[in-house]
Amino acid sequence: MCVLLCVPCSVTAFAAEDVLKQDTINSLAHTPSEVQTNFDMLTSMGKEEDPVDEGTFRITVKEIDATSATLTWSSDQIIFGYTICRFNVIKQQWEPYFTTTETSHKFTNLLPSTTYEYGFINSTTGELLGFKDFTTGMYDPRIKITKTDSDAVKLQLFDAQKGSKVEIYRKEKGEKYEKIAAVDYRKKFYIDETVDGAKTYYYKAKAAVEHRGIVGKKKTCYSGFSNVEHTTTLEEMELPDVSGEVKTFAYYTAVTAKSTPQYKMLNSKKCYTDDETGVRMVDGCYCVAMGSFYGSNIGQKYRITFDTGVQIDVVLCDQKANKHTNSTNQYARAKDVLEFYCEKSKIPKVIRTRGNYNNIELFKGAITKIEKYTDDKSDLWP
Repeated sequence: MCVLLCVPCSVTAFAAEDVLKQDTINSLAHTPSEVQTNFDMLTSMGKEEDPVDEGTFRITVKEIDATSATLTWSSDQIIFGYTICRFNVIKQQWEPYFTTTETSHKFTNLLPSTTYEYGFINSTTGELLGFKDFTTGMYDPRIKITKTDSDAVKLQLFDAQKGSKVEIYRKEKGEKYEKIAAVDYRKKFYIDETVDGAKTYYYKAKAAVEHRGIVGKKKTCYSGFSNVEHTTTLEEMELPDVSGEVKTFAYYTAVTAKSTPQYKMLNSKKCYTDDETGVRMVDGCYCVAMGSFYGSNIGQKYRITFDTGVQIDVVLCDQKANKHTNSTNQYARAKDVLEFYCEKSKIPKVIRTRGNYNNIELFKGAITKIEKYTDDKSDLWP
């Protein structure tokens, strides 16, 4: 692809009446002389190239990124000026670009993942000095983990190079990254459904483009790697043999022992009352009591999924006494798995009347999944 650039004042535009005619350029380009022994035009992808040595003339490409590259050249001869030509891929011909007395030039406003080729001619003698081609780099993609379950991790994908496949890599701690997927650049999300529960996974991605170079050979080109994101999957816990549709409540002020972690949590500055439900909350999680089967660490967080498809996060603010629960310590005598801790004055009227938080749309339905967060230990109350 050919992109005509604005020429800095340090170079001179190549005039049509110049002694170096187009057919001469094309002839030299397509009929290499004995001097042009290294005219291989090997394509690189955003990497610095070893100098091309055309006998006594050397060209180096450096500082390549997605939209620019710097070419530096030198000669064993005394040369007073250089005419630089660029190959037009669309027209399949060489075109005069500019003349300069400098020996270095930064080419800007280039397209990402595009191969450019330049020819160098002695402006005084018309001698073809050499060729150099390079391929601009690609923008690195970005990723973000938007949701973690016990059996899936959802990634959001950003800034993928147009026309690319985004390759997604994953590893566990202490292991090597392995490619787990390649998705079209237009896809904004990827869900990894091959994870296990209660494990920490690291993710990164890079873009890959099948690129056709100047000489028509295909080559897969890659961007750099994205940022690294990690997450710990939740642990799926066994469901009780009851539906969990009964959801009782207790007044949080009934916890009066100030030295206990229950009291410290429910009365801390981090704890507040949800105005819609009247339930106390910490870090966006509803405060609940559960049976000892599910844990006894005050501050442990869980995700609850209802058969309505709604999911809520809860935090253990108290433990149901074993003598008040079933033989497996999963639910209480009222067959309630969850007991919400509330502020008395803010409990909705329907709950005060019926005594069951299942009557609120948000909490309505049978419990179909209970998952425990396994990486969140810093907020556990002592």
